[in-house]
Amino acid sequence: MVAPPPRPLAGFACLVLAHDNPAQLLLLLRWLSAQGAACHLHLDPRAAPVRAAVEATALPGLHLLPEARSQRIEWGGYAMVSATLALMHQALAQPGVTQLCLLSGTHLPLLPAAELAARLSDGCSHLDLRFACMEPPERESLHRFWFRGVPGRQESRPLVRWLNRNAWRLGPRDLARGLHGLTPMVGSQWWHLAAPAARDMLAFLAENPWFEAFFRHARIPDESFFHTLLGATPHVARLGPPMSWQSMQGYSPRVLAAADLPKARASGAAFGRKFDLAAQPEAVRLALQAAQAEGAVIGA
Repeated sequence: MVAPPPRPLAGFACLVLAHDNPAQLLLLLRWLSAQGAACHLHLDPRAAPVRAAVEATALPGLHLLPEARSQRIEWGGYAMVSATLALMHQALAQPGVTQLCLLSGTHLPLLPAAELAARLSDGCSHLDLRFACMEPPERESLHRFWFRGVPGRQESRPLVRWLNRNAWRLGPRDLARGLHGLTPMVGSQWWHLAAPAARDMLAFLAENPWFEAFFRHARIPDESFFHTLLGATPHVARLGPPMSWQSMQGYSPRVLAAADLPKARASGAAFGRKFDLAAQPEAVRLALQAAQAEGAVIGA
């Protein structure tokens, strides 16, 4: 009897936030499923064609969040945090979960599955984590905590930009009181958490409802909510390098080309984004080829 192939991502729960580009999303889901990961997927309720494409695929290990529990996502809004929390609760309700990875539909692996699993299964949380007070005012800084923000892409919506630039006129919030003395932390949205850290973070939220209430009025809370929350637990003492790599262009990540892949791999990150099969098919092909231990190519 032939032994089944190893499934190096068994125990991994990958939380995926997506809203468009089903062809690209399915490449990620197929790779994760083939490696033994459970995929917990949130789709914006306005993404009906994507939901239909995913449901028609019937991938093993895929848990699609019901539409009734889905959030209408606005860039920079709290719905992104709500969607992530819903996926965390769903994932941790399943037995055998040891790792949680938060991904977008445009992520792809930068490493073969066995190497990726070994790198992330070290008992650490892997994320970009910084003190907000150390960032300059034009970046994360404490401004996003002090002043209430209106969600939306400021570079394309002049009214949103004007409202957020003038929010200081209402006066700053008292951070010491609002955060009950916790240290404001910031970083990239995408993260990996060991399951014990994730469970303790959810337990903290259950016991401290003021935390969510505060962040409902913070700017771009998906880049500070989980970071500040992790900082409130002892698990912050065990940090590894960030899980995800991207190349920013202004406020947004640009689509990766084949020429970007050596730099992406040299970063040591497990996943990279932003990949797009329609715009840069060669980059997608090479990324998936490198992620196969035997050099096979999936879906490209």
